[in-house]
Amino acid sequence: MKNVRSIRYFLGVTISLISAATVFPQVDSSLFVVVDFMKVESTNHSTYLELEQEIWEPMHQERVNRGIIAGWFLDAVEFSGSSDDYNYVIITLYDDAEKLENPWEADIPGKVHPNLKTEEILERTYETRDITKSHLCYSIASAPRIPLERPAAYLQVNYMEVDPAKRSEYEQLETEIWFPIHTESIRSGRTAGWSLWSLLFPRGEGLPYQYITLNAFSEYSYAFELDFSIPFSNIHPEKDFADTQEMTRQSRTIVRSELWDLIDFVIR
Repeated sequence: MKNVRSIRYFLGVTISLISAATVFPQVDSSLFVVVDFMKVESTNHSTYLELEQEIWEPMHQERVNRGIIAGWFLDAVEFSGSSDDYNYVIITLYDDAEKLENPWEADIPGKVHPNLKTEEILERTYETRDITKSHLCYSIASAPRIPLERPAAYLQVNYMEVDPAKRSEYEQLETEIWFPIHTESIRSGRTAGWSLWSLLFPRGEGLPYQYITLNAFSEYSYAFELDFSIPFSNIHPEKDFADTQEMTRQSRTIVRSELWDLIDFVIR
């Protein structure tokens, strides 16, 4: 898919992609997510986007066609500046852990771009961006299977710090209490998707977060009007919303929240 939407701050336009549709929530049985964080200098934005969409996106489509990956997504990080570590994010989905061992097949570049050498593609890529960090995550639950399965224009991404001794309690809270609430919010059209990812690698005591949650929106303004009190009362009429909010705050700390804009994607 070419030029799904341009970056708001770069071209000054906003294009909504896909409105919320009927979704089928489920707990993921096997979905692995590789998140690559990219730093692109201010003079390289247009060059970088052209490279990703004209050179790399067709190769990712071939990977999808061959069943190597389930999807690929390019997002821009809103409100990022020159001092930030990254301003673009690439998400790649795998439905089998074994496919992570060999994520590429050697003939793909030559088949997709017969007039370009692989070395030339890599050299152009290295010149336009740096991968500042990379995460491997496991998708625990989402509606739909991941908010990227029916991609919406915007993602609110929350990085969660959870006490290692309380990880099972936190996951239970998200999947049993909040998962149905997010599903109801999607059904009402206020949000377009939700997902809970557990960080597999890197990991260790020095990391500031262990989980990532994502709320997907089809309209930009929805990111600033997030209110789950109504879907909460519809799903859990016997529970108190304020008490549940406090219990949630006690279970984790949101160490950072970002807004991502979808630029391009390919899916199976």
